[in-house]
Amino acid sequence: MSDVQVSIEEGTLRGTTEKNHAGETIYEFHGIPYAKPPLNDLRFRPPVPVEAWEGVKDATKSGSPSVSRDYITRDIIGSEDCLSLNVYTRRLPSEGTEKKPVMVFIHGGGLVLGSSRRESYGPELLLLEDIVLVTLNYRLGILGFLSVDEPSLGATGNAGLKDQSMALRWVQRNIKYFNGDPNNVTLFGESAGSASVHAHILSPMSKGLFHKAILQSGCCLNSWFWGLKNNAREVVEAMGLEAATETEAVNILRTAPVLDIFKAQNKIPDALFPQQRRPFSAVIEVPNPEAFLSENPADIIKKGTYNHVPIIMGYTDKEGMLNDFDMSVLNQFDVIIPKFALKFLIPFESDVNKEEDILEITSQLQPLYSPDPNSRHHDEFTDANFLVGILEAARLHKLTATVPLFLYRISISTELNFLKRIMKNLNEPGCSHADDLGYLFRTELSPVIEPGSVEERSMRNFVTLWTNFAKCGHPTPDESLSVVWHPVDDVDDLKVLNIDRELEFKRVPEKERFEAWRKIMEKWPRVKYH
Repeated sequence: MSDVQVSIEEGTLRGTTEKNHAGETIYEFHGIPYAKPPLNDLRFRPPVPVEAWEGVKDATKSGSPSVSRDYITRDIIGSEDCLSLNVYTRRLPSEGTEKKPVMVFIHGGGLVLGSSRRESYGPELLLLEDIVLVTLNYRLGILGFLSVDEPSLGATGNAGLKDQSMALRWVQRNIKYFNGDPNNVTLFGESAGSASVHAHILSPMSKGLFHKAILQSGCCLNSWFWGLKNNAREVVEAMGLEAATETEAVNILRTAPVLDIFKAQNKIPDALFPQQRRPFSAVIEVPNPEAFLSENPADIIKKGTYNHVPIIMGYTDKEGMLNDFDMSVLNQFDVIIPKFALKFLIPFESDVNKEEDILEITSQLQPLYSPDPNSRHHDEFTDANFLVGILEAARLHKLTATVPLFLYRISISTELNFLKRIMKNLNEPGCSHADDLGYLFRTELSPVIEPGSVEERSMRNFVTLWTNFAKCGHPTPDESLSVVWHPVDDVDDLKVLNIDRELEFKRVPEKERFEAWRKIMEKWPRVKYH
């Protein structure tokens, strides 16, 4: 390990060197500020560009995450001074060097937890290829997603998404100093990070800031991405205080200790099912000059008024295993969890309230799933929380897109499956939500990847597909992987690259389930985002 310096627009950084999975040198720069700390009057407001500094800034340690809970220990971590990013590159600029493709990753965590720290998203695997990797922190929970309609308060919502957009502007300004090509940026993310990527595709704020996108298990047509508006007074009440108006409530929250706000946030139950709306998440803002999104996502896609970039998007075959993890966490905090019922899967956006409508929908869903009363409902949660929205988004994009869209399904299970490793159920078949992270990033839970093992072969498949796309816009530009991944061409017969120990291009195996859900969506369309 040795120090290395790079000068960017705002000043000089001191980074360090490490090794990738093959033992090759990579240059690392951590905790680089891309916006002013959103403190005091800047709390809840859109980010403000970072100011220049004098001297050499230490960029050898991860920046603080937003105030949140650690996803493993459940301890409260982080601070408001969290708007930083990390850059990893195999080479620095010198005379005659060619600028390399850039991949910018947005972490998941339901927009309430997670961070870009190296221990969670190590670059050793993706940096086997000659790309530049950027990972970033953004505001979470109430700090990133408090939303009040009055524009003069500067808290109309989506501050966390605006942070991400500001980070993309930093990339455009500075990535050349790390040998990255600002004209070849691939934005990718997983879970809430994936839905965030989709939001950037739809948002005019991020137009021109990236050129390709990869959506891993999340999109703007998934109910869990959407939150409530005008609930500042509810937070103030949870703090044991009173506010007569939302304006008064925002002013109280701007001056309150941050831990008081976070503790109040945790007193407000989060949504457990699509039937419920989350308290702090993305919103459709009232139109204003600083809005990130002010139209319903489906309307934007149908009109084609989005950022047309090549897209990879997809899902895992057992996304619903995430529910096991969520339930285990909630049990630690003595949260009362209602007994599962199919009606809980009806998305809040469809605004279904009549008993006869609920009965009709659940009777159509019942034949799709196991009648076993002891079922863990993995397929139900897979479909309602992920698959249906993702496949519908792919179908709608294809109708208006001017560029290719590639669809995948992941069913692989090896020692690298990330969430199954956390849950200690690696022997179960299928690929859980977040399992794909272990094939792209080195994490604190990653096992040693033995040369020639199924884990190494599978990891290299993932890395090759993702970085091929970043380099040239096609995940299989040649025959090196013995499969051709074709873009979507028929919205009525969707095909996927099934990523298992072997790669296979085939029809969507869940087609029957998806078609049943589509009939429901046609009769009860999703309209209630505002």
